Amino acid sequence: MSTCTMAWRGVRQTMLAAVCAGALATGAAHAQAPLRVVPNALVSIDQNRATVVDRIVAEWGDRLAGADAGITVLQLRATLNAMRADYLLAASVAGSLDGLRNVVASSLVGAPPEQELRVATKVLGDTADDLVYTPVTPCRILDSRSAGGGVLLAGQVRNWLAANPAGNFSAQGGAATNCGIPVKPAAVMVNLTIANTTGAANFLTAWPFGLARPNAATLNWTGAAQQIANAVIVPLCTGGGCTSDFSTFASAQTDLIGDVLGYFAAPVATAMDCTTVASGSTAIPVSSDTAVALPACTAGYTRTGSACAGTSGVPSAYLLESTLSSCVFRNLSAVATYNATATSICCRIPGR
Repeated sequence: MSTCTMAWRGVRQTMLAAVCAGALATGAAHAQAPLRVVPNALVSIDQNRATVVDRIVAEWGDRLAGADAGITVLQLRATLNAMRADYLLAASVAGSLDGLRNVVASSLVGAPPEQELRVATKVLGDTADDLVYTPVTPCRILDSRSAGGGVLLAGQVRNWLAANPAGNFSAQGGAATNCGIPVKPAAVMVNLTIANTTGAANFLTAWPFGLARPNAATLNWTGAAQQIANAVIVPLCTGGGCTSDFSTFASAQTDLIGDVLGYFAAPVATAMDCTTVASGSTAIPVSSDTAVALPACTAGYTRTGSACAGTSGVPSAYLLESTLSSCVFRNLSAVATYNATATSICCRIPGR
């Protein structure tokens, strides 16, 4: 079976192997035995373009056409057929409708406007748009009853830190730690509590430092000596000039306590986690072909490539081909047994 006639799954495995693990070994390591070299991903894409396009259209064509992307199934097929191999490779492993839309749109840069796709403004994992929530053990970041400027007066704006990675919150009446927040986040989940309230029908508002106070209430109270709490997501000041993270306004005198519960920050890129699983040695009898099965990956990992190897010094033995499930070896020797192994390269995307 030649590479040009490999089934789609075989092509996809070759492409994923190149994307996830770089130049992965695909041949047997033995002396004086030239191996059949598996082409790299881009060569495979060009050699199998029709099959790749058919599979992408079959999987995504109808969904893309029905997603207000501004492209029909026939237009998608024509676009894919005209793509450079690197774009087509990216489209084949996009993994989501938004991912495919962005790949197709990127390939059309410089095309007439009527040909451009209306793509989503963000994709899962986009560090400029996505935020990841990380919970922390509830931790006090402010308490006006003991520090932070004391009780909040009627009509007063007070500015606070919500994250202090290199310090602590003791100056605000909070913990003498950074509360397990190692970065400056975009927002925090914080439980705000008012205590020792005065007056009736009053409110407290929290908002990002440096912005105008919104016409909205974070907490309301209706009388004196009340204690009311509300867990809210408070966006924080970002960019330059952020001497504080958020501000509060109290319409009447009150104390304020804040306990952080978690934070929202840009996703942290993590490298692929890859490992290998090798089969036992298999003896290839003289004058025969034998398939050595690729071992299964451990739970949570996906096979993205393979390596086939055998003993050196048997010049008449060589790797015949590799498939999705095995390495097929041929031993033309009439006297020497050939010992071969098949290794699975298994990868996963680790969590944050």
